[in-house]
Amino acid sequence: MKLMIFSGTTEGHDLCRFLSKNSVQADIFVATEYGAAVMEPMAGITVHEGRLDEQEMEKRLTSDTLLIDATHPYAAAVTDNLRAACAKSGARYERLLRPALPYQNCEIVLDTAAAVDWLNAHPGKVLLTTGSKELEAYTAVQDFQTRLFPRVLPTASVLEKCAALGFPGAHIIAMQGPFSQAMNAALLRETGAKILVTKDTGVSGGFAEKVAAAKEVSAKVLVIARPREEQGRNQAEMQEFLTDLLGLQPEKVQRTFTIIGAGMGTMDTLTGEAVRALETAEAVFATKRLAVLSPKAEVCAFSELAERAIQCTEKHIALLVSGDVGFFSAAGKLRERLLPYGGVTLVPGLSSMQYMCAKCGISYENLCFKSLHGRTGNILGAVSYHTATFALTGGGNNAQAVCSSLMDAGLGALPVHLGENLGAENERIVHGTAAEIAQLSCPDLAVLLIENPRAANKNEPIRDEMLTRGKVPMTKEEVRWVSVNRLTVRPTDTVWDVGAGTGAVTLELARKAGDGTVYAIERKPEAVALLRENRIKLGGYNVKIIEGPAPEALDNLPVPDCVFVGGSGGRMREILALAKKKNPEVRVVVNAIALETLFAAQTALKELGFSDIEITQLAATRGKPVGAYTMLTANNPVFILSGRAANDTK
Repeated sequence: MKLMIFSGTTEGHDLCRFLSKNSVQADIFVATEYGAAVMEPMAGITVHEGRLDEQEMEKRLTSDTLLIDATHPYAAAVTDNLRAACAKSGARYERLLRPALPYQNCEIVLDTAAAVDWLNAHPGKVLLTTGSKELEAYTAVQDFQTRLFPRVLPTASVLEKCAALGFPGAHIIAMQGPFSQAMNAALLRETGAKILVTKDTGVSGGFAEKVAAAKEVSAKVLVIARPREEQGRNQAEMQEFLTDLLGLQPEKVQRTFTIIGAGMGTMDTLTGEAVRALETAEAVFATKRLAVLSPKAEVCAFSELAERAIQCTEKHIALLVSGDVGFFSAAGKLRERLLPYGGVTLVPGLSSMQYMCAKCGISYENLCFKSLHGRTGNILGAVSYHTATFALTGGGNNAQAVCSSLMDAGLGALPVHLGENLGAENERIVHGTAAEIAQLSCPDLAVLLIENPRAANKNEPIRDEMLTRGKVPMTKEEVRWVSVNRLTVRPTDTVWDVGAGTGAVTLELARKAGDGTVYAIERKPEAVALLRENRIKLGGYNVKIIEGPAPEALDNLPVPDCVFVGGSGGRMREILALAKKKNPEVRVVVNAIALETLFAAQTALKELGFSDIEITQLAATRGKPVGAYTMLTANNPVFILSGRAANDTK
């Protein structure tokens, strides 16, 4: 049987390594000079460079050929040609898949043309990470020379193409991957890009790192969807299939990879199992900081750990990662990358959370864990609803910045414990208040343990009597509970409450969005004063109060995931239009008492293209004792309208 692989991807490259290791001969076809250059010499593997059309493919195929299509998931035309050539020649066709990754909070378009349309409708600088193949299409973006920063391979032909299309040299980012989250975030910051355009390139294409970097710097992610859902085999399944088909003998001694949690990076904090794993390993790979734990360790960048281990010829290989393999660790990604090449064992280690809690004498049974290192987000929701919160800090969210945010929110008196260089000779643990630690000089990497003895119970519904009302109208609890649940608030959502009044709905929303932020917009000074009082009274510190009229006060707010409108000041359409402009898939709920407000909201939702519009009238009647009797008193009926903006680019 003749074996041919059409490649140019990490998956194809990995399959070639497997075949070479098992003494299987194969012809590998790559389209570009770069694709050939990254293929290291391998016994039995012959590399052919150049693009082939369907007829040229067919000439090379016979009925005795097994063709494995390991091309990029977006190279749909190549896949179609390969399938057609196999059908005509009688060759067997197999597809090697690159698994997609789940993602959310991204804009999704069907193809490059739709991406161009979307970019023309949304201003801002753009980091373009889709390569050079379709770069010409992006010249249709308005002001592309000043807005777009294409990241492309550093080859002469690609750079010539960029220049010929009119991209300025200062905007061309010529780099070879893989790219870490930190590198992607640095490029977004350096270029000032507020939009990152990518394809769904899976694990090997660094998709997760792009999405995480965009979230870190509050940039939008525009994803060009895969052309089609494909049937085939992943790397492990393909290797198993070839082993059976070709009668390969599985290695008697399979390679084993051991990912070791290195605790605090000191010998004292290594577990006994970790010490034994390092002693029996034939090769060890680690970053410079952890390499001191083993005389066998070869130092490499963290992003290179998996590739170095894969290329290693030893049978028992260990990789060191800091802390514990299951606590905000990259061990999971390393495991996924290594699994096609052997068995993978995880060795747990002492986490920084366990170490810090022990040092402070605090139990972690009911602890809330947050990682702010290199990520967006804030600590206010976690601290509001938990008596103790542990946070990994770093980057823009270092310990000093986190404590400053607590102080700005009025939580400067909370007890806070700061840990630096845990386990090392220069370890420092400081006990104080948030206000005191905000004044300290803190290193980039540190941990915080924050206590809040008066934490609110986020699972407790807010009753009317828990709020200070004054003379400001308040949404009653029955209406409030239905409205908030209709909005389907997720824990990490960014929420607008327009016309927040006393904060009754605001604080209910804040408990649902415990890891997000609720922006309470209110124009009346007396209501703002009540909002502040109720925020403190009910402990909803993930609420930010914005004083001013809507929609003007909404212009500079972050993109909302969902919006509640309790008061519009007669500007319902403008408010809903702005919400949809900021997020084409925003979810909205409107409360209306007057028929005129009901009509205005219903009309605006329809005319602005919202879908799944629902209208409910809720009339609640409460009983109260009058002497020996229970009398019923009716509250005003309220209309609850809900809808979801439809994304026209989908």
